[in-house]
Amino acid sequence: MDEKEESLTAYKVRTMPLDNARLLPSLTFILLLSSAVATAETIKPEGLSALAELRLVDGSGAQPQRLQVIDRTGTTVVDTDKALPRIENAYSPHSYDGFMADLVAENRGKVSVTDLQGERHTLLSSSAQAGDYLMLVTREDGNGAYNFNLTFRYDGASKAFDLTQVLLNENNTACDQSLLSTYAIDGKTLGFASLADFDGTRAFGTLKDLRLKHQTAGLAAEKLMPETASRNFDAALKAYKAGNREELKTLASYFMAGDDEGACDPASYIVEKYYFPGKVGWSNDLGFLFEQAGYYQEAAALLEHITRKHPDRVVAYLNLADAYWALDQKDAARNAYGQYHEKMVATGKQARIPERVIARK
Repeated sequence: MDEKEESLTAYKVRTMPLDNARLLPSLTFILLLSSAVATAETIKPEGLSALAELRLVDGSGAQPQRLQVIDRTGTTVVDTDKALPRIENAYSPHSYDGFMADLVAENRGKVSVTDLQGERHTLLSSSAQAGDYLMLVTREDGNGAYNFNLTFRYDGASKAFDLTQVLLNENNTACDQSLLSTYAIDGKTLGFASLADFDGTRAFGTLKDLRLKHQTAGLAAEKLMPETASRNFDAALKAYKAGNREELKTLASYFMAGDDEGACDPASYIVEKYYFPGKVGWSNDLGFLFEQAGYYQEAAALLEHITRKHPDRVVAYLNLADAYWALDQKDAARNAYGQYHEKMVATGKQARIPERVIARK
């Protein structure tokens, strides 16, 4: 067994079940924000334990929508016109920026987000608690890459909605518009801790500033992993260990992005989508699985980034060298093999260097 196979054997991933995505509510709210609604809209999501329904009452024109939330006893636990302002933009009065609203039931360790395409995704989050949540999702005309999701967990005892997470989503504007990444950002800088203190207009401006900081300087934030990525990785790793290369290739293909015009350029999404700073071993092993499945360009894109960011991750150089070799980029491969060889010798592990490295470096 060579070095990278040993790394894979030592790596363990927790499996989690996949929730069904519910897309229609999010699409409904996009339409509600884009054009005035003649009557109140009532949404009754399934799976809620304490809450029953969400109502949006049109304010007409530039007036905010009124947000109401009803619990299972029929009591109105939220009634506010501050959460859903209509914020003027360059296209007003034909459209306004602001927030969409939804109720969701979450399981422990998971959080739902709605991206710019109105698609719902389930992400893994160790801090997420089970319960009923109010989700506020930003919408900003002219911004095709980013949006925020604010999650407020309902406390049945106090009948309050406490802010639990501020999530920044980025979509792939270069190719298929799919979700690239979601970051959990510290919400303490927003100036509110619950829905009772929430002012949509003020919060929207603060979130735009946070987005700019993320784009220009980066923010201290945890990158969350989609549940589907974790599940597909587990299945692909199992297929690799079982020696089922055909199944591995099929499962690895689920990580690839594309649209009607064909496959997306790996440079447009692979790193942003599958590099997790807090789970570098996972990302390295995924790059290895790409290489083993024959997705050499995708493997090289991901592993190049890992070796730049983490030069001490020795096995990544071997995985990268193998991908280069398969792409017939022999000079780059020899260089990567050489770096791997040097690092293994420096750590006294030369006996574990695969023979192909000696032959190719």
